[in-house]
Amino acid sequence: MNQDDLQKLSFEQAYTLLQETVQQLEAGNLPLEESIMLYQKGMALARQCSWQLDHAELSIKKLTPLGDLADGETL
Repeated sequence: MNQDDLQKLSFEQAYTLLQETVQQLEAGNLPLEESIMLYQKGMALARQCSWQLDHAELSIKKLTPLGDLADGETL
């Protein structure tokens, strides 16, 4: 999965794929090469999810006065 494919995913899609990847890794019984490829895929998905969450937080901060989250809440 390349960067362009990752960027096309919604947060929910990326998170679901990340969960599936983690489950495959935790199940074990995979050849080393496949485990490494899955690990790399998982890390890319985790970065994408993190980026999307950061982007959402920045969007929310732009909508609130003083750039803070409403009522001191956190994301």
